[in-house]
Amino acid sequence: MDNQLDNELPVTLLTYDAKTDIGKKRETNEDNYLIESWEDKSAILAVVADGMGGHRGGEVASQIAVDTFRELLKNPLPSEPVERYELLLNAFHDADSAIREKGNTDFGLLGMGTTIVAAIVTPTELIHLYAGDCRLYHFGGDDSPYMTADHSVVRVLLDLGQITPEQVATHPMRSVVNSCLGGQGNAQFSVDPKWDDSPSVIRKLQAGDLLLLCSDGLHGEISDAELQGLVAQFRDVPQKLTDACVTAALESGGADNITVIAIRVNEGELNK
Repeated sequence: MDNQLDNELPVTLLTYDAKTDIGKKRETNEDNYLIESWEDKSAILAVVADGMGGHRGGEVASQIAVDTFRELLKNPLPSEPVERYELLLNAFHDADSAIREKGNTDFGLLGMGTTIVAAIVTPTELIHLYAGDCRLYHFGGDDSPYMTADHSVVRVLLDLGQITPEQVATHPMRSVVNSCLGGQGNAQFSVDPKWDDSPSVIRKLQAGDLLLLCSDGLHGEISDAELQGLVAQFRDVPQKLTDACVTAALESGGADNITVIAIRVNEGELNK
């Protein structure tokens, strides 16, 4: 696999927006997110974390995760792709440890956890990792977007052919994940994609491409076809797209917290 980064262009060629909403059914918003560039404008760090644990535990867990990733911005971004991958991977492990440590010192937070998706984005490259059912979508020039495969029970059942895609939305275990940061006891902790996996942890980006990172409060409320329709309509203006995504999720029931980040690669020196 050719895991090589192109010569990078300034992140001014990227426009982005983020929105989070408590939804219609929850008393607190347990989602947290981060979208910020390194000081030298070499890349953007985007993170969506969806907390679990009831009371205030989920909110605390997702905040710890986001704060852990924010620490990455204090040091220069490595130039080699494998080092960037390891930087993200180490942050997943650090966040998992920090969440478990906090839970062990506060009985009210015991067992809290969070699902998460994180990405390092330049105008030409994307490196991403996730644990759980927070998703990343990459809408390029083709009709079929790339999206991460949820770490969830229904995904396993779907892959085994025991349920159909149409049954996923109404399956009683649709919200049960099999990977997260923190969590109860020996909760499974698995991070994908692996360095040598296919599809690759590194994805090439071109002018006009659109990235979407979200919690399951979005993709659990609207279908992939509906999401593609929103992207087709609003992909040139990330702020309009994030507004439309939150509105669509709320109109579909708003049963969970909703968080979405949209990042667009703009025209410019990218095509020269």
